[in-house]
Amino acid sequence: MRSTNISELYFLFLPKIYGMILVNNIAQDSAGFSEKILENGLSIYEVIRIFNKKPIFLQDNLLRLDNSLKKSNIHLDLKTLHLPDKLERLIYLENMEEGNVKYVLHFTNGQMTEYLYTIPHSYPSAEAYQKGVDTMTCQAVRQNPEVKYLNPALRHLTNQLIHDNHVYEVILVDDEGYITEGSRSNVFFIRQNTLYTTPTAYVLPGTSRKRVFDICKTENIHLEEKRIEQTTLAEYEAAFITGTSPLLLPIRRIDSTFFHPEHPLLRRLMNCYFALLEKTD
Repeated sequence: MRSTNISELYFLFLPKIYGMILVNNIAQDSAGFSEKILENGLSIYEVIRIFNKKPIFLQDNLLRLDNSLKKSNIHLDLKTLHLPDKLERLIYLENMEEGNVKYVLHFTNGQMTEYLYTIPHSYPSAEAYQKGVDTMTCQAVRQNPEVKYLNPALRHLTNQLIHDNHVYEVILVDDEGYITEGSRSNVFFIRQNTLYTTPTAYVLPGTSRKRVFDICKTENIHLEEKRIEQTTLAEYEAAFITGTSPLLLPIRRIDSTFFHPEHPLLRRLMNCYFALLEKTD
């Protein structure tokens, strides 16, 4: 694969809309499908990033899916689901270059139904990666945070806040006043060349979050898992979120607290992260 700089990679992540869905691996037109049917019972899911016609960091998604199932007391051997093969099929059917795919295991009335489909996505612009994005806080708690399950009430609340306040993401604050995670991302802070993030027990451990942990080990970057009080945000020099769509994205502002998107350690982490994407080819 030819050398690609970060700016070029940003522009490769352009939104597309697709129209197929696999239900129990049977291809259907998604025109009549609504996620409303997934709100009854339990729906455990993963969002998988497709890049250059391939899922990136898929093994991390599978590990998290397995953890979500175990935490929900569901005994299921993921190998029997053959998810990599189904992803390959959907990518072929959609002739998909880049985008997000949602995989849902829906449990209701003693039965499991499997859904695999593309979802709308909004990837950050090159300017957002350079200047950072605006965010806001909201006091809200996700129950059983280590399980990735559909939570329509929280998603509706945060979507409305994002729309009404013209911010990129909502940062959740628990009842004790501690930062936990973004509504669809994990959040990190930098102070004196040390990286801080909320302990795993309080958040959904995202696949991009894990990638940052791996980079810190490889690059000998000091990382601490620590509960961060909302009232101490001004003590940190830089902040960023990680997730399937944003990947690793600087934060410019949380509420009225401003950060430094050009912080050297943050830029070093971004370079390392995007270099990993080139290796997925």
